[in-house]
Amino acid sequence: MISQTTPTAANAAYFKTGKVHSQTPSSWQGNWYSYVNGHICVTHINKYSVTQTYKGDTHSLFRSNWKGYKKLAVAKVLNSSKYTFNALAQHAYQSDGGWRITHRTINHQKVRVLRDYHGSGGYVDLFRAPVYKTYAK
Repeated sequence: MISQTTPTAANAAYFKTGKVHSQTPSSWQGNWYSYVNGHICVTHINKYSVTQTYKGDTHSLFRSNWKGYKKLAVAKVLNSSKYTFNALAQHAYQSDGGWRITHRTINHQKVRVLRDYHGSGGYVDLFRAPVYKTYAK
């Protein structure tokens, strides 16, 4: 469920979206782990920001108190199962590519993942627990 604080329309943005929200979905909040180039990458999603820690460095991707395309603006992408954290992006290079919750089968077990899509059509799967193998396309 996406919390609403200041919903707006973002029809002039890179993605055509529905209502825009300034908070992340509560079911997405917490730490999500991926394995990139031999190192753990942790994506921290809280109510008002999305940050990543990689090789000991933490940097913010989106925050609700920022301005422009890096402002946290969560919305469902129309005609898609994806969501975006930066619905205010105007160009492809500003876009996050989209995200969605899905499932992946690993060792005959169905695992819930947060899939991070890239503009090139590829994706990286993020897990709730640390992983030591890359799950990407």
